[in-house]
Parts: sequence; C-alpha cells; structure tokens
Amino acid sequence: MAKARRGRRRAGQAGHDRTGVAAGREHWRADGRPKARFATRDEANRSSLRLRLEEGADLDPYQCSFCGGWHLGTRRD
Repeated sequence: MAKARRGRRRAGQAGHDRTGVAAGREHWRADGRPKARFATRDEANRSSLRLRLEEGADLDPYQCSFCGGWHLGTRRD
C-alpha cells in the first residue's frame, strides 16, 4: 500500500481563495507557488509568447477543469 504524503500545507491550500474557488492542489505549481490564472485563452497565449521570448520557457495554455480559467503548463504528449 502506498504511504500517504505528509508535510506542511502551503498557505491558501485549505479552504477557499480570494475568489471563493476552493483552493486545492490544482492551483499550486510544483515549486510551491500559486499558478497564474488568465481569464481568456488570448490572455494566456500572450503571456506564453512573452515568457517564450524573454525566458525561453516553452509553456502552452490550457483550460482548467477546476476553476474554468486558463493556466500555462508544459505540453503532455
């Protein structure tokens, strides 16, 4: 049987965030920082392009099934 992960909860993980959306693991990056949420696909695309040009980051927008907003993430092929 798999051992349950234990550790400190990050601030904001329990309960709800400022928008009233239940805050959970879905809205935290692997490094512990909160994910950026974009209202539209176009806004997420512009941010993705800016990050690609400025930092070389290869991130693609995707619609979040948890909050309905748009986030940036690595492509899963």
